[in-house]
Amino acid sequence: MNTIGKLMIATAFSASVAGALTGAALSGETHEINTAETCASALWPMIPAECLDGAPTRDVRHATASLANLEQNLQERFAVAFE
Repeated sequence: MNTIGKLMIATAFSASVAGALTGAALSGETHEINTAETCASALWPMIPAECLDGAPTRDVRHATASLANLEQNLQERFAVAFE
């Protein structure tokens, strides 16, 4: 067998082994996201919209605040969100 043939066989064998190892490492199992767990572990201000009572169904929340009293406005919003 010539050198090119040996090289092709070695490459094919290596690719097969790499594919088998990748398949074994990635089991392909999936599971549904548990909203209760996600909401329990969320920290303010990164709380998902689904976790808020009466939240809109869209993923984006809009906040408005006066830049003159920004710190006070944020404290008020925090107090309202966690009554």
